[in-house]
Amino acid sequence: MKNTYRQIIIFWFTCLLAANAAFSQETLFGTNNYIEYQVGTLPIVISVPHGGYTSPNSIPDRTCNNPVFATDAFSIELAEKISASLFELTGCYPHIIYNHLKRSKLDCNRNLSDGACGNPEAKIAWNEFHNYIDTAQLIANIKFNENTIYIDLHGHGNSIQRIELGYLLYDDELELADSILNTSKYINYSTVKNLVYNNAANLSHSQLLRGDLALGTLLGNKGYPSVPSLQIPFPGTKTNYYSGGYNIAEHTCYASGNTVNGVQMECNYSGIRDSESNRVKFADSLAAVLLNFLNIHRNVDVSNCNSSNGFSELKETSGISVFPNPIKSADHILYVAGNDHSEFNYILLNIDGRLIQAGRSDNDKIVLQRRLLPGIYLLRIKGKDKPAGFKIVVD
Repeated sequence: MKNTYRQIIIFWFTCLLAANAAFSQETLFGTNNYIEYQVGTLPIVISVPHGGYTSPNSIPDRTCNNPVFATDAFSIELAEKISASLFELTGCYPHIIYNHLKRSKLDCNRNLSDGACGNPEAKIAWNEFHNYIDTAQLIANIKFNENTIYIDLHGHGNSIQRIELGYLLYDDELELADSILNTSKYINYSTVKNLVYNNAANLSHSQLLRGDLALGTLLGNKGYPSVPSLQIPFPGTKTNYYSGGYNIAEHTCYASGNTVNGVQMECNYSGIRDSESNRVKFADSLAAVLLNFLNIHRNVDVSNCNSSNGFSELKETSGISVFPNPIKSADHILYVAGNDHSEFNYILLNIDGRLIQAGRSDNDKIVLQRRLLPGIYLLRIKGKDKPAGFKIVVD
């Protein structure tokens, strides 16, 4: 009986710890709660653009440029399970950005014009979605020295039940010989371009796409057939394979000045999204694969994911200045000079790595939304090239 009571106490204490840890994650919401950003401390950023259910009358259904309305069923629920699995393995969460609007109202995997169709309310949500991705990547890069991986998570309705990994390479391009895929032409097309030039085993582009240690191969080894991979090197030209869309073109190293490697992950329905138990099973496998992938290719150790605040990796960028610095606690405007364009995305963290404020600048200045307590803060701004970082002293 004594052991039984002991087990009960341990069980409830474990639940309490888990609950406190879960509640410690910071969540930010955009206007009208259409966009949600769950702030993480892992070098993993996940966006879910097509899983929303909210359908406000104030936003008309999109009609511009032959819109697609299909919802990626249970993709939000799948991301939630992935987050839980990563937390279980590491004690830390990934960064996740959700679009809660139905795709008929807003498509966040299209450019602003096609995604929002000119509706002011939808345009605000579109901008918030993409600004949160920028913010998440900046935070992750600070904490893990530019070793962030980005996944744009989708669900596909193709008849072949396999995961489709989109690197912005078309189906016929994936059929090319390794020697051709390894040329600079096709490396520059790729959303893992940065990884090609900087991976621990010096693997080639084709090996990272479909070799022994490719993301698709690691998933296939877990029982989830994926393309491209060692098991399925290319999809075939008549399978309606998804090579990737707007998000991974804008938020990976395919875009100039971005160091993040990423992929559009199209998950099949059967065996992955179709039930809660299958979502949990896949999430457990994907979480292990992602951590293994980061460790294999970039020697990323996430054991200190709750302790790093990014200051040790801070490198100030010449030519850009922030003033006043020091700034008085009562002041509420920071000015940025020398940036290549007047508007920019930024994040402001305290010395513990907690997010204080993030968003887009008001031309060449940052308007502080609340009074800052005296201390040291970290400001990162994303200009045209690599992000610039500054220690801000508040006195």
